[in-house]
Amino acid sequence: MSELSALGVSGLPLLVIEHPLGGERPESIARRARQAVEQLASLIGR
Repeated sequence: MSELSALGVSGLPLLVIEHPLGGERPESIARRARQAVEQLASLIGR
């Protein structure tokens, strides 16, 4: 988070995606994608 402050964007919302994605099963990737979409919807107020 200190990097965000250094860049002057500490107030921006942060979308977090679990890593690593390489080597994961398609079902796991789909779950992470759904979680990311839910986070994004929450961040933009939908």
